[in-house]
Amino acid sequence: MKSLLAIILTALPFTTSGASAEPPFIGGLARHEKASPKLSGAVLISELSCAACHATTRADLAAKPGPDLSAVGARAHGAHLREFIANPAATKPGTTMPDVLGHLPAAERTAAADALAHYLATLGEAAPTFTRPSPQAVERGRKLYHSVGCVACHSPETPLASSVPLGPVAEKYSVASLAKFLEDPLAVRPGGRMPDAKLDHFEAVDIASYLLRDQAAPPPAFRPDLQLAARGKVLFTQHRCDACHTVDGPRSRPTFAALDQVRPERGCLSAQPGAWPQYALSDSQRTAVRAALAPQAASLSVAENVELSLTRLNCLACHQRGELGGVPANRHAHFTARDENLGDQGRLPPSLTGVGAKLKRDWLREVVVNGASARPYLNTRMPKFGAANAEPLAHWLKQLDPLPPAEFTRVATHDKPHEVGRELAGSKALNCIACHTFREKSAAPLRALDLTTMTERLEENWFHHFLAHPQRFSPLTIMPGFWPDGKSPLPEVLGGDPGQQRNALWQYLERGPEAREPQGLVLEPLVVAVTNEAVIIRRAFPGIGKRGIGVGYPGGINLSFDAGQLRLGSIWSGGFIEASSLWRGQGSGQARILGKDTVTFPTGPAFAVLTSPEAAWPALDATPRPSPNSFMGYTLDAQQRPTLRYSVDGFSVEDFFIERRDTGGRVFMERTLKFSAAPPAAMHFRVAADKIIEPRSTHEFKVGKNLRVRLPSAPMLRDAGEGKELLLPVRGELRIEYHLAAKP
Repeated sequence: MKSLLAIILTALPFTTSGASAEPPFIGGLARHEKASPKLSGAVLISELSCAACHATTRADLAAKPGPDLSAVGARAHGAHLREFIANPAATKPGTTMPDVLGHLPAAERTAAADALAHYLATLGEAAPTFTRPSPQAVERGRKLYHSVGCVACHSPETPLASSVPLGPVAEKYSVASLAKFLEDPLAVRPGGRMPDAKLDHFEAVDIASYLLRDQAAPPPAFRPDLQLAARGKVLFTQHRCDACHTVDGPRSRPTFAALDQVRPERGCLSAQPGAWPQYALSDSQRTAVRAALAPQAASLSVAENVELSLTRLNCLACHQRGELGGVPANRHAHFTARDENLGDQGRLPPSLTGVGAKLKRDWLREVVVNGASARPYLNTRMPKFGAANAEPLAHWLKQLDPLPPAEFTRVATHDKPHEVGRELAGSKALNCIACHTFREKSAAPLRALDLTTMTERLEENWFHHFLAHPQRFSPLTIMPGFWPDGKSPLPEVLGGDPGQQRNALWQYLERGPEAREPQGLVLEPLVVAVTNEAVIIRRAFPGIGKRGIGVGYPGGINLSFDAGQLRLGSIWSGGFIEASSLWRGQGSGQARILGKDTVTFPTGPAFAVLTSPEAAWPALDATPRPSPNSFMGYTLDAQQRPTLRYSVDGFSVEDFFIERRDTGGRVFMERTLKFSAAPPAAMHFRVAADKIIEPRSTHEFKVGKNLRVRLPSAPMLRDAGEGKELLLPVRGELRIEYHLAAKP
């Protein structure tokens, strides 16, 4: 009798209808290239559903259930079903669906696939109805698809290798049927490999519209034939489709030899065609499956079970644990945050290293089973995998990640730990609220994890270890170490005992939302008012980076100027700005405009030489190189109004704004641009760009809803993309009036 090794070494590839197709693609294995053959084989046996036909007592080899087909006729187009059943690997490269008809002669194979498709098309309600995706939904769906986590597993619009294949979705679904699937994928695919991203109905419709954006016409008509459907129902059982798929009832039980009795030289792994499911396995995949089935393959340890689950569910696409997984460099850009102040910690999913010691059992279960999350600043969503697929993982992680007991003395009730903890969290002590929210309120631009949910989620032992040495647990954390070398910066609090101070903080936070607000959380707004002189603020403004200049003018009209791009950023009437995020955010905040009817102006250069009236306005050049354009500061008049000075293409510009009143007493902004020399021929100034720009007279134009501009000479109004551009030839001094619709 040959040894297993001899069998592996002498197995020859065979030719079937799927042999030239791509091997089954397993997302987790693509992210875990160093997986042992034993582990890879266990993952493959599970993903290929070998235990659906072959019984096993090994939980690590449990079959991934196939899609529930009870209502597939209302979900998938019949013509696609026929093509997929006839040749799965060719229709959807990388699929884990085997070719169950590959042993049949060509004509019989075609007839069987047709009958099965007719049977499946009768399951469910009406067949999918074609609706062309709207351009607006496609664009919204594109943004969602690339931000909520879809591209962690699947390819973004620019294709990337090692992506879980989507298959020909446009041939399979309608917008409505795909949206219904995306709303609750676990109802159709209970194996959890396509987890629930917790999309609401409208988000699901938008992503479905994006995925079906090229679906310009209805798919081929397919009307079920009842006679063919009756034959297909028989074939469904005959070919053991019901071993993997549910159709109005439980799947059939395994009837073939148990996995521990399977002989690798025969059947699915035999490298020979026959009346069994045929997989387009690579040589390495066959070797891995055989390694996992080898008699000497011992049961998996707890650590191996964790590794197996992370690989099988492709948690490694987003999370890192030890040296495994993590977001790859070519997908980094798709992991974004709602709060850029938090850096990478605010956009990348958290590490799973030591997570069993970190999170309480119930919360850890809620995370992996139901997709619970405490990080609202992440755009990428933690999906729901379902209890059957992920609950054991939470149990194993708790077993695997112990921490030694932290050394501390619990603060006695008579020492008022809740009051001490409140003091420590406040702005005059450890100032936890400088970075963390409290009942979702924020005292600063940073909005890290909410303090009132900490003790619901975290183990107190881990809390002590982490606060004592934050960088030991998370090298990139922005969390400071408050007790360097075990010494407290607050020696007067609880005798300066670090352990007691941390415990007092814990006892305070244990009260959750019922805890009293720490000192400094509720801050008065810092409103910058303008009276009889102009006020200048040089910080970040909406749409402008750190080189923003805001100017509030007497009379209630204001502007922001971009000293980096040398352009007018915005104009608004009413109040000037609220500046608390500027002074309380360590320079990371942005001014909040208080006025109304804010008009924003286009980014990019304000001046350009156009070689022809049709020449496109140049885009902002982001290539690092010396620029001929530079901001040179400003001078002030008697009422503190600035004259902005800058150079453009070798000539100097003086840019002065002043508030004026029209004949009706309404305030408007008058702008004067003076040049040190004659500007180059064909130099133009871009006054405005908007979807709607309408002429009122030769020199007066309405821009959008809230702005009228009056110009010194006749401008050029032209189409630009989906909107209009208003360009003014520069032949000398320019004087432009900006009239806002709102009354200051």
